Amino acid sequence: MNRQLSATDRAYQDTRARIIDGRLAGGDVITEGAVSAALGVSRTPVREAFLRLQAEGFLELYPKRGAVVVPISPDEATSLSEARELIETFAITKLLTENDRAPGTLVDELWNLVTEQGKHARARDVAAFTVAETSFHLAIVAAAQNSFLTGLFEALRDRQQRLTMTASARLVVDLDDIIAEHEKLVRLLEEGELDPALSAVRSHARASRRTRERPR
Repeated sequence: MNRQLSATDRAYQDTRARIIDGRLAGGDVITEGAVSAALGVSRTPVREAFLRLQAEGFLELYPKRGAVVVPISPDEATSLSEARELIETFAITKLLTENDRAPGTLVDELWNLVTEQGKHARARDVAAFTVAETSFHLAIVAAAQNSFLTGLFEALRDRQQRLTMTASARLVVDLDDIIAEHEKLVRLLEEGELDPALSAVRSHARASRRTRERPR
């Protein structure tokens, strides 16, 4: 933990990270006392951190009882996926209309991330795979050089990681399919195939939504 962080920031970042990576699941109850004891800080900064997390929609506070981790609703999951799809299709459109093909540096970065995803898939490390998977899509958006949309996509990335970890028991079997879809997209970007690349992104996003809707 960064010692330069304030006690409030430490409590905020630690609790938020545990929500994002699934260690704290929707419906779990946490208390100021437990967090303050674990981090060695007083309850006041923990209370402030909880208020920030409530404002972000991650916690619901109950005075004198603690806080409940807000579950991901089906509507939130769908809205998140649709927002990411819109931003990424914009980025690809900009990249491939301003250039004949995606920049070589981006293509190299994407292939490296695909290789990393394969390593994590073989190890069945869903948490690490999810980080590499979300980094893959962020790299495409960042390459379009729109700082506002990149920042928005980064904010959505954390929620996407939480969503994936929440559904990890079902998604593990689909890791190879995700990698194949990413490989296809990189080849299309490398070749400058705009319409097929957009179709691939839309199909990838919609397949992910269908997976979450599938009964367990």
